[in-house]
Amino acid sequence: MLKYVLVAITAAVVLAQPASAAMDCGSNLDKHMAMVMKMSAATAEKRAALHRMSLAGYDHCMAGDEVNAKTFWDMVATGASK
Repeated sequence: MLKYVLVAITAAVVLAQPASAAMDCGSNLDKHMAMVMKMSAATAEKRAALHRMSLAGYDHCMAGDEVNAKTFWDMVATGASK
């Protein structure tokens, strides 16, 4: 019985820990915002839209949703390269 209790406690502690390979949300936001700021030839509307996408990616990252964060940041990188 004690063995099951120890396994349950260990599982609860492991699941409560954040993922060790989590994204660095702040540095990703900085990197993508720098891309947007370098777009001097783009319209203000396009830069504003990419800025919003960067912030949306940051919000998803902070919420732990790395898949959508990466999706938004990939869209920013694609939009900034055009």
